[in-house]
Order: sequence, then C-alpha cells, then structure tokens
Amino acid sequence: MIIPNRPMSGFEKFNLKIPSPSSVNDFVGYRAKWCLRKIFGYNFPSNCAMERGTCTEKGVSPILEGLVTEDEGIEIGLKHFDDKCNPDMKDYHEERATIPYLIRGAVKELKDKLGDLYTYQAKIEGVLHEYKYFGYTDFVFVDNSTGKKIIVDLKTTKKKPSKLASSHARQIALYSNALECDAVLLYIIPYRKTDKKTKQVARRTEGVWYELEDKEKHLKEAHEIMQAMDLLLYNCNDKNEIAQMCFPNTDDFFWNEPEIIAARKKVWGV
Repeated sequence: MIIPNRPMSGFEKFNLKIPSPSSVNDFVGYRAKWCLRKIFGYNFPSNCAMERGTCTEKGVSPILEGLVTEDEGIEIGLKHFDDKCNPDMKDYHEERATIPYLIRGAVKELKDKLGDLYTYQAKIEGVLHEYKYFGYTDFVFVDNSTGKKIIVDLKTTKKKPSKLASSHARQIALYSNALECDAVLLYIIPYRKTDKKTKQVARRTEGVWYELEDKEKHLKEAHEIMQAMDLLLYNCNDKNEIAQMCFPNTDDFFWNEPEIIAARKKVWGV
C-alpha cells in the first residue's frame, strides 16, 4: 500500500498516541472495540478471565527475580486477583483456583528453559517504516551461554493452541523488531479433573512454547494494519465518521457486559 505525502498522519490529525501491538490487533480483530477505546476514550471493565493472566505474571515476576518464595509469589498473584475481582463475578472461584497452578507451571517452564531474568514489563519503543510504536514486554531473559537477550510473552489460555495465533505472532514480532532480539511465546494451559466418586478436583498445567517464525511476514502485516488505521483516521472529519466505519457486530461475546452495551448504544444507537 502506498500512501501519498500528506501534511500530517491520521494519528496526528486526531491527537492519538502512536500505535501499540494491542491497538493494532484490536483494529484488525475488534474494530468497534478499538473505536470505543481509542477514539471515544472508554475504559472497559475487567473480568476474571482477563485478570487470570495478569495475576499469573504478577506472581511469577518476583519469584524469578529472587525476591520472594514460590508460595509468597502465589499470594501476590491471589491478592491482585482479589483486588480486581469479587465472588459475584462470572467464574470467580474457578479462575482463582487455577492461579497457584498457573504460577507454579510458568515458573517451572521459564526456569527450566531459559537463563536469567533481565527485565519484566519493560516499555519498548520501535519504528516500523514510517510509523513509531510502543508496547510493554512481559519478560526479557538473557541466555547464560550466549549472552543474548530473548523476549518471552506469557499467555494463559483454557484451550491448548495448535499453533501460534497470528495476533500473538504480530505482537512479539513488533517487540522483537524494537529490541532487535529473538522472541518466543509461552502458553500455560490449566487442566482439571474431578473424581466421580470422591468429587475431589485434581489440577495440573501444561506449557506450550512457540518460536517466532517468518518475522518479516508478521511485520509486513502489522505495517499494513497501521497504514489502514492511518488512512481511516485521515479520511474522516470527526469521531462520528470514524464510528460509522467501525460498526459493531452485536452478536460478539464482547458486547455482553452492561457497561459495554451502554457505551455501544451511546455511540452507535444499537
């Protein structure tokens, strides 16, 4: 895609921050969500499934840094969960019960396969052709044998992935491009099995690793998405015109929460 010379970009026209990997993925996968968040400034309510991943990272990080024991790290993760969620929320008890296993599973995977932790939640800034972007890495490790850095993005998911999701590949490709080092993604999957007689629940986790392959392909996709964002913004005169270009799919599960439904009705009237 070739964009002609213009006095300003679409991002500058609407005084928007430079893109992030998450906004790139929202634009291509959930455009109405992107519109509500970036154009109209809505902050969406969290839920227990969303906090599961954050709480896992909150517990894992100080353990890897050697600041706390594994049990103390689990308490940190659970405290964060309880600060963000309450028993009235959907799947509260089940999600909370998985957190200790997710933290232990992630720590074991990371300690077994990588070297020393270099940094956690580091802000990165990169350049992809004409666009600057920013983001936050989960973990950066240093390979003890080579001294090279490696980015690790940690995801928790209830379903074992058969491949690296395209959105996740774009995300770590942008991280890799910014820091000029390799990147991998670690999925931690929780499992539970209930004994039919005793009703006792046995839990375990599995770690699935994916290396970033065909980095240039994913960077090309990210660049084209940034261009599409730019052109949409530049060719619209105001926020309402942008909204018309981002009409929501109301059947999507994203629109189930009352606060989000109210925001949708305010912007689109549906």
